[in-house]
Amino acid sequence: MDDMDVKGGGVASVERAFAVLRAFTRETPRLTLAELAEATQLYKSTILRLAQTLEAEGLLARTPAGQYHIGPAALQLARLYQQSVEPAEIILPALRLLNRETGESACFNIRNGDNRVCVYRIESVHRLRDHVMVGDIIPLKNGAAGHILTAFAGARGQKHALVRKRGVAISLGEVSPGVAAIAAPVFEGGERLSGALVVSGPRSRMDDSTIRKIEPLLLRTAREVTGQLGGDASLIGER
Repeated sequence: MDDMDVKGGGVASVERAFAVLRAFTRETPRLTLAELAEATQLYKSTILRLAQTLEAEGLLARTPAGQYHIGPAALQLARLYQQSVEPAEIILPALRLLNRETGESACFNIRNGDNRVCVYRIESVHRLRDHVMVGDIIPLKNGAAGHILTAFAGARGQKHALVRKRGVAISLGEVSPGVAAIAAPVFEGGERLSGALVVSGPRSRMDDSTIRKIEPLLLRTAREVTGQLGGDASLIGER
């Protein structure tokens, strides 16, 4: 009956199995039985039973040395998830949240060669706003979104390294005079750069203090969208 115990509305054995799977990270892709027990705070006997079941189902695998790692069935599930997800169903709600929380325009840009393209946008309720439209093409060298798409594509130089470290880029009047913008990256399918989330508005409303308040919201939203798209959220700035 132990494996069928219900805990907090869920099945305890399933929760323990997922605790085992979540113990693996980019830093620790392979773990011994003892390391799994330490990471999950579960008994080794419990870990062993769970690991045997997960291995039989292909969700775990073992090296000849006895270390465990994520199995091939996880990749199959990831592919099915990616095929079932429509990016707009994830990105548009995120833009609406940013728009609602900041009162400013929010958009999503993708890279197209040396340019960026606005593919989704939610307008600010204010009459005074920037006037980028869906489909607009803007050179990568201009604007916060362009800096994000360049930096996280691996561009060299201290400026790009600082953007990657911080996780956001800020621009003041680079695309339109008097307009400020802050952008953060979104990844999909692991480490593949998908695009950039952007919040923009007139400098009269988006002063330095306001931009600092928007930054953690934007980072949090970018990480959530990245997770929903199957990307690695740990790539987005310092936590």
